[in-house]
Amino acid sequence: MTDKSESPKKPRAKNKSASTGDNYDLSGDFRGAVINIKSTIVSNAEVKDLENLPPEPGDPPFQGLQYFDEKDAARFFGRETLVAKVIGRLAASRFLTVIGASGSGKSSMVRAGVIPALRRGERLADGSLPPTDSGQWDIRILTPSAHPLDALAASLTREAESVSAITTLRADLLQDPNSLSLVARRVLAQENKKHLLLVIDQFEEVFTQCRQDDERRAFIENLLHAIDPANPQPITILLTLRADFYSQLAFQDHLRELVSQNQEFIGAMSREELTRAILQPAALGNWKVQEGLMDIILDDLGSEPGALPLLSHALLETWKRRRGRVLTVSGYTAAGGVRGAIAQTAETVFRQRLSSEQQPIARMIFIKLAEMGEDSLDTRRRAAFSELITRSTDTSTIDAVLSILTDARLVTTGTLEPGDTRVVEVAHEALIREWPTLRDWLNQNRAGLILHRQLTEDTNDWIKLGRDSGALYRGARLKQTLEWVKSDADLISLAEQEFLDASRKVAQKEAGLTQGLVRARWVQALLAIIVIVVILGVNGAFARRVMPDGVFNIAVAEFGEMDSQGEIHSSKAGQLMSGWTVNYLWDELNKEDSNLVVWPNKGNLFTRTSVPLVEPNTAEKTAADINADLLLYGYIDTRTNPPQLILNFWIAPQDKYKFEDIQGSTQIGEPIRVVNLNDPGISVQGELERQSISAAFIAMGLAQEQLGQTEDALAAFLKAEESAPQSEIVQFFIGREYLFLAEFKPDQQEALWQKAEDAFNKAVEFNAGYAKAYFGLGSVYMKRSADLLDAAIVSGQAVDSQSIQLAEQAILAYQKALELKTDPVQSGNPLENITRLSLGNAFRQKGSILLYEGEVDSALTAFDESIHLLEISRSNFEASLSEHESYRRYLAQVYEYLGTVYQWQGSAFEAKLDNAAALASYQKSIDAFNLCVSQADASPDLVIQDDIVKKYCQPKLEEIQQRYAELFRGN
Repeated sequence: MTDKSESPKKPRAKNKSASTGDNYDLSGDFRGAVINIKSTIVSNAEVKDLENLPPEPGDPPFQGLQYFDEKDAARFFGRETLVAKVIGRLAASRFLTVIGASGSGKSSMVRAGVIPALRRGERLADGSLPPTDSGQWDIRILTPSAHPLDALAASLTREAESVSAITTLRADLLQDPNSLSLVARRVLAQENKKHLLLVIDQFEEVFTQCRQDDERRAFIENLLHAIDPANPQPITILLTLRADFYSQLAFQDHLRELVSQNQEFIGAMSREELTRAILQPAALGNWKVQEGLMDIILDDLGSEPGALPLLSHALLETWKRRRGRVLTVSGYTAAGGVRGAIAQTAETVFRQRLSSEQQPIARMIFIKLAEMGEDSLDTRRRAAFSELITRSTDTSTIDAVLSILTDARLVTTGTLEPGDTRVVEVAHEALIREWPTLRDWLNQNRAGLILHRQLTEDTNDWIKLGRDSGALYRGARLKQTLEWVKSDADLISLAEQEFLDASRKVAQKEAGLTQGLVRARWVQALLAIIVIVVILGVNGAFARRVMPDGVFNIAVAEFGEMDSQGEIHSSKAGQLMSGWTVNYLWDELNKEDSNLVVWPNKGNLFTRTSVPLVEPNTAEKTAADINADLLLYGYIDTRTNPPQLILNFWIAPQDKYKFEDIQGSTQIGEPIRVVNLNDPGISVQGELERQSISAAFIAMGLAQEQLGQTEDALAAFLKAEESAPQSEIVQFFIGREYLFLAEFKPDQQEALWQKAEDAFNKAVEFNAGYAKAYFGLGSVYMKRSADLLDAAIVSGQAVDSQSIQLAEQAILAYQKALELKTDPVQSGNPLENITRLSLGNAFRQKGSILLYEGEVDSALTAFDESIHLLEISRSNFEASLSEHESYRRYLAQVYEYLGTVYQWQGSAFEAKLDNAAALASYQKSIDAFNLCVSQADASPDLVIQDDIVKKYCQPKLEEIQQRYAELFRGN
């Protein structure tokens, strides 16, 4: 299981105050401002006298969740140095990408900082001047949305009177990559301007919202052609891009190279910059701030680069709770602080300002305003107002709810250029990240919501194509969508319902025509077919040899009988008991979940199936041959008195499982006594049914986990516990799922971690030799330790002493799992090497804590042990990859962990002022992360591609490359 801490930092130092004497000394171009504490800061003694005063009227000095736009430039402070740097780069290059975390202030910096500064043409914070003619530039701003060519065409034709101008230009852009250059020259001539600055804000929408590959390609090709050095044009392009979507550029060769050479990365604002950003807008409006409030806010904010919307919203909510003209500590606390203000506002508005009839409508709106990511990387989306109109809502109802949400600044509304298409979006993605209720809504049915997003796009395309029947759904796609709609009809818009109704009618019509043709031919050949089918059916010719592609496939092999020599052969008692097992599974799964496929089926003469005898060493091959996700098999051991039925199941490797520690063979419960082999009957059936039902719920849990429905998976594993309360494997699954659930519920994290630990301890209690339980305990301790270290890094405070204790507990747990030496042949899972991999990461965690606390030599010792263990794992997994392709996930994790520990080691050498050794470690880190990234190209495994490479290795590789370059230049 992957546990990571924040990037390495140098040993902790105390924060310096942003103030000296009576004045905040604010350097740079502060537009002639020095804030006097005596006039802006109100003492605590004075605030006591103001506590009962009502708020004085006035305009809010803070934006809340809304970004700063050009009209807000007078109140935009703190980024003066960065604005000067960006403008300096624009003067030297015709292309630049501003990259930063969500919430780092990219849009505000460009819209309210860069653009107004270019228009003013005045001296900047660093003493430089913008390009001499920047005041005469034609500046166009757009966000790509779902149709970037439409947005680009609308931006360039906004002065055109012809309604068809956008349509014509869009068609040109799609066909010819030179179109942007040509139309730009025409626009400049019409506007009597010499240069065009094209600002594309939220460029990630090209990847997250645009579904048409040809449109995305044409959009990017036009941009590249416009700034091609071989074909100079009077065009400059400025992009803003979320850092977590940087990896999407990997599939755009020319754009990736261009961005890598022309980018400005936005980091966290310094305390001095934040002080300006907070106090100067307040001072401009003659608002006051209580003494000590600034320090509290800045300490709460820490150094996280993506926390600016949290800060802005907390400031706005604090201003709303002002006393007279003073922003107070009590008002800030009541608002929920930096971390809690957004969630508190959203929850309060939802629970108190919306009626019980309006709450489901608001829930529907928020769900539709989130762009669902396959890997939970959710972003905001802009929805047309028409998407919100369903059978149970109307325009006036939606308007009433939107009015409440916009008043609270949770959503914004506007008009999509050109024309009067109304659009709605959440005020900032921070709302999606920080409001637990919304996160729960999105996680409850993630797979269904992703399907709904596709339905929305397909409906819009159908309408754009003039309701062409060729764009309608048919077959399995229509069936799958209609099945989902049964339980989520309240999310379907009127346009989407029209699309589905039309799809259903066309499908029925086409089916009728097909049936008519088939019926005529069938009558002619019926007699001959009957004779052939009967002959083939008697011989089992129609029985499938491979299971169909169900949501989750469960197969039950024929149970064998082990003789005194240890050989397993077929027996009537084994066949009888495997038949009972199939019936138990059929009864339970048909009652609980009809999407799970069970073999052998209850087919007729022509379709009945069977699965032959399976032994532990043939389970993997048999499951792969018949396409089974879970294979139950067993044998009656006649060497004991009385004989015992041993029931096992094999879990096949899955590309979509979050983690890899579950594949392989596992015994479900205790052996079942068989008193009479000739008539096993009642002595076996009760316990066999319990173990079979437990296996059924395990299968259901794994299926739900594969679909990303963690809470449903946990519920299934808890049902399995009811049938097998003493099963260590069931407790292991329960513990894992509590760990996964903690990722989605940060407000309940500690309680969920405790439940996970309790489950793993139960597994140990049931079977002290069960290595996976110790592996699970190590994972819990690692999660807790990493969380404490991350909190310390973010806050700049000392790390909680429990963090090092938990890292030590993780090391002991993993060492215990190693000592138990699980047989990889019997289990089908290289648990020893997986555990060694996690043990290496635990030593890295220990070293990270020691380094953060300034114990550099001890940290280096821990890093050396980590590297030693990880290199052993690397060698083992590289050697076994040719025989076990599913081990590639482990290998990717080895490279991930090696890259991380070498990065921390490099930081430790820097702390010792040994830059040569640091550079060597950083180079090893770069090499390891490169190898990690390369695994995504070699495998379709979604865990490798998304959880390991996209989320971690790719961004870390770029971070270390940058650090290496900085240190190398410094030498």
